[in-house]
Amino acid sequence: MTDRVCRLKTLWLAIGLALSAPALLAQPAPAKAPFDGARFSEVSGFDAVPLNVVAKGEAGRPGVLFVHGYKQSYLSWSAQFGADLAQRCHLVAYDLRGHGNSGQPWQASAYDNSRPWAEDMAAVIKASGLVKPLVVAWSYGGNVALDFLRHHAADLPLAGLVLVSSPAGLLPPPAAASAPRPFAGTTDLARNIAATERAAGFVFGAGVDAKLQAQLTAASMRVGPFLDRGAAARGAGNNGDLLPLLKTLPLTLALGGHDPIVTAPLAQRLRAALPEARVVEFPNSGHALFLDDSAAFNTLLNELQCSAK
Repeated sequence: MTDRVCRLKTLWLAIGLALSAPALLAQPAPAKAPFDGARFSEVSGFDAVPLNVVAKGEAGRPGVLFVHGYKQSYLSWSAQFGADLAQRCHLVAYDLRGHGNSGQPWQASAYDNSRPWAEDMAAVIKASGLVKPLVVAWSYGGNVALDFLRHHAADLPLAGLVLVSSPAGLLPPPAAASAPRPFAGTTDLARNIAATERAAGFVFGAGVDAKLQAQLTAASMRVGPFLDRGAAARGAGNNGDLLPLLKTLPLTLALGGHDPIVTAPLAQRLRAALPEARVVEFPNSGHALFLDDSAAFNTLLNELQCSAK
């Protein structure tokens, strides 16, 4: 009797496995993460500061260099690296000095002038093999792109520049009373964490995936107080002398209709200062419009650089 019971149990187990196998095989494959298949490298920037660089797509294709905003990281561009743009373009992003997985020098001179930021960006372009890339610069990243143009406009030409929610230091900053102050700029870690969490409310709209927003906020918390000190010493409105240079470069302004940082009056001033620029509006988006309306933003990149090249 025992042997018979054992044989029956074995038979039923075999039948159960056979019946469940098609269902197991039919399960959808896990969704790919945005940076699956991307290549990570370390590039030596100005004063040998290590820069964390990520690339996707074949070198030699039309290049797009993404420059993230203040206290952000390469993760900001998840919706672009996770799309199909890399099938037509060579996408490159990096963590700015003091941000993400890049080095965090503590001297004010590492942040308070244009040279370090410019040389970092130049080093990434050269190391990545980008030739006349389209630069997509978000928020403070626009200041970095202008730093680069200040020092390298002649020797490392660009295909164009997209300023995303970014006055790029071209205009005097708004009055302190009206400008949002999302970061604490202090060595008090608890206050820094609280300020970073508040900043998420300014930077990310309700349409940004909650998991991604948590990642981006966590990346912001990796930034130390050295960056705040250097950036504060430098100020934000020191690129007005570069307005004539921008007339020689294909320039696009990408503006969100609900941006709490680049508000409608500030956006109007920017448009007036750059009358030759193409303006693309994202009426339902906030400051991180490339996440709020990633489909439309990726279509813009495809039009500017990734198609018919």
